[in-house]
Amino acid sequence: METVPVQQTELKSLYQEMHQRTTKVWGVLAFFLFVSSMIEQPLLALIIPIVYFVYDATLQHRRFQVVARYTTERSASRLFRLHVGVDLFQYGALAMLIFLTADRSATTFLLGLFLVVIPFYWLCQRVLTYCSKQIDPTYISETDIQQG
Repeated sequence: METVPVQQTELKSLYQEMHQRTTKVWGVLAFFLFVSSMIEQPLLALIIPIVYFVYDATLQHRRFQVVARYTTERSASRLFRLHVGVDLFQYGALAMLIFLTADRSATTFLLGLFLVVIPFYWLCQRVLTYCSKQIDPTYISETDIQQG
């Protein structure tokens, strides 16, 4: 199967490019979070999961354009919808945490983040990888690409 190494190389270069942009996006969002806390409008922090969801959906679209060249268009489309749907749940959980802890202390937010959102995110990633491999047996996760 010669297409998998070529696909993996293309995806690896896409991930490297997007990770460089990701650090810039997180810097801007961290600044926005700082400003929203300074003006005492914690609900403005809801823009963080919204912006990052849009950014991640754009990444997924580009990713599955690459995948569509090596698999079927239908399979790539199903994978794209699955990934965006899971992202919606993940960023929705973060948005819900921000909304529910807006009038509470930062400690409550951090506890919710570490006890609920991060384990939920981890579980979603495991389910996402499993379902993706069911849709496309040649599916290559970001972790697989980073490992080699």
